[in-house]
Amino acid sequence: MVIEYQERKKTALERRQHQAAKDRLQPALFDRLTDHEPKKNKEKRDAVQVDYEVLRAAILRDLAWLLNTVNLESIVDLDGLDEVKKSSINFGVSPLAGRRMSEIDHINLQNTIRESIINFEPRLMADTLSVQFINEGNYLEHHNVLTLIIKGMMWCNPYPREFLLRTNLDLESGHMDIKHVEA
Repeated sequence: MVIEYQERKKTALERRQHQAAKDRLQPALFDRLTDHEPKKNKEKRDAVQVDYEVLRAAILRDLAWLLNTVNLESIVDLDGLDEVKKSSINFGVSPLAGRRMSEIDHINLQNTIRESIINFEPRLMADTLSVQFINEGNYLEHHNVLTLIIKGMMWCNPYPREFLLRTNLDLESGHMDIKHVEA
């Protein structure tokens, strides 16, 4: 009886894990609610499926939104409110506009951006995600632009695929320009 219960519990867990993985391969809610063909009354059957290129483009767009949005934590102290830090109310990153390159703690910046991506982009596998500052010589030559490489694996069908971005952060305007890089 105990063994039978454990088997049912294990099977239920496997079904939930499979469904969670399947959900990661669906378009984001925003994309599912966007009607690209408003004159058609019926949606295509494959509209809920995405291929690698579509998924990559959606993740790139969503990361641009994430990294170019100022989060709540930058104006309100959220110490002790761990769930609020991870909720959509805190979507974005702390602003860096107006700071000098020499004032930025690169390790802290890498960790902050990585944590924000983990919290708000579930289509990237958290355990594979890395954010690295790229030092390209003299700061003055780069007009106060900080370069980061964001690398990881994204959930894709039939197997995870590598995801590699180059991000240029303009410290004068605070804008992050994100480009996909072929691995």
